Amino acid sequence: MLAGQPSLEAVIGLLEERIGTARNCPHCATGGAVIRGRSNGLKRYFCKICSKTFNALTGTPLARLRHKDCWTEFAGSLSDGDTVKTSAARCGVASSTAFRWRHRFLRAVTAGAIKLRGIVEADETFVLSSRKGERNLDRKARRRGGKASKRGVSHEQVPVLVAADRSGATVSAILPAVSAAHLQAVLQPVLDQDALLVTDGCTSYPPCAAAMGISHEALNQTAGERVRGELHIQTVNSRHERLKSFLRRHRGVATKYLDSYLRWFHLAVLPRQPTPRAVLAAAAGILPVRPCA
Repeated sequence: MLAGQPSLEAVIGLLEERIGTARNCPHCATGGAVIRGRSNGLKRYFCKICSKTFNALTGTPLARLRHKDCWTEFAGSLSDGDTVKTSAARCGVASSTAFRWRHRFLRAVTAGAIKLRGIVEADETFVLSSRKGERNLDRKARRRGGKASKRGVSHEQVPVLVAADRSGATVSAILPAVSAAHLQAVLQPVLDQDALLVTDGCTSYPPCAAAMGISHEALNQTAGERVRGELHIQTVNSRHERLKSFLRRHRGVATKYLDSYLRWFHLAVLPRQPTPRAVLAAAAGILPVRPCA
């Protein structure tokens, strides 16, 4: 759709689609705003009710960002999973700008209305907690990521829940703790009522499934039960390995940014990657990008 169009014109045309014919004000949600000139390449709108002005980016994470002619290329670098330095060189901007753009874009990407159906596998994996970038630490700094001070699950590990059905639809979320209540908060909005939840022997899943009123099967992997008929959790364990490999490429991810990197993992690694246009549209708030269809 962008073939034969200058990049800047294509980006501005895409952003202007967000306003629509109603011209709703992002400040007071009233329609009927009128055009009052242009600013930074975008039409400026004036709301007759609250007397405030706005443009197509007001109220989105892309507001006040410059170099719009580079945004399509940067969206492509996100889709390709480029590093900060690679993205900066690809778009001709500073590394600090590429880093800021990365998190502005990823903050806006939403999962959309995902529903997991049929046999749904769920399992949690753990990522080492990182305070990368903080100035005042209450512990000795870990060089090159380092390791946890003790083996196994502890407060130094951040639990990440991953759930996937057999069609490939995938949902992931950071858990405050591996408990039935926290698992239910993530799974209930995305699980179909007729789904069959398949997990390992974690004791938090049976009460979670009972509270949601869905069927549940647990595999006793401690006893060596990996497969029972058509039931297994190999799909979600494969997602875990791909997620760890993706995070490893970025040389340690600060925990405060982990949620953004989970969204990026769905964009850049899982099947059916979105086009740069779709990434840019999602960041501008025009449409959601589904993690994996």
